[in-house]
Amino acid sequence: MKDLVHALYALLAPWLILSLVLTGRNPRPSLRRMLLSASLGLLILLIPLGKFPICRWIAVLEPNPSITLTALLAIALIARGGGRRFFRPQDWRAAWISGSIAALILYPMGLGLTSLDPYTWGWGPVIPIATTAPAVMFLLGGNRFGIVLLLCLIGMLFPPMESHNSWDALIDPFYAFLSLIITALLVFRIPLISVPPASPSERGDG
Repeated sequence: MKDLVHALYALLAPWLILSLVLTGRNPRPSLRRMLLSASLGLLILLIPLGKFPICRWIAVLEPNPSITLTALLAIALIARGGGRRFFRPQDWRAAWISGSIAALILYPMGLGLTSLDPYTWGWGPVIPIATTAPAVMFLLGGNRFGIVLLLCLIGMLFPPMESHNSWDALIDPFYAFLSLIITALLVFRIPLISVPPASPSERGDG
């Protein structure tokens, strides 16, 4: 049963990415287009390539997509389908900046630049405790990225992925790389892809 859960979870992030790509750039895709894109994305991932389906080969590259990345992809896909934009610009900024901070803490030292390996902290209570503080701060400040961090905390207790290291629930190389790139764009004030302004209810004004 655990193996099935791990396999389904590893499939989730690639499926979300393919669904987003196949939906295209239409700002208001139809429900039919969304369902077709999601179905086609799943079929592509299940195509046999050698002895294994494509999704298994992707899992070789990243067997443990972080809960953070998976949640952000799901939020983007829901918004892409014309549903209510759960994340506002400030929530996305918090996601990218937090990912950059976590990446700069974990990867340089984990690659041997110092004698300290922060990845080992993920086997104990350090990372869950350290994640709780910003999660509470974000939630008290009305930032919805705090909800994603709460999902990560739940995933640290009941990990859906193969790894039981808390870092893997929080961050993975793809989320880290994307966060660093977008944070750099934000720092240098390089405009990202524009999005329509949020309604008063989405901004939390209503």
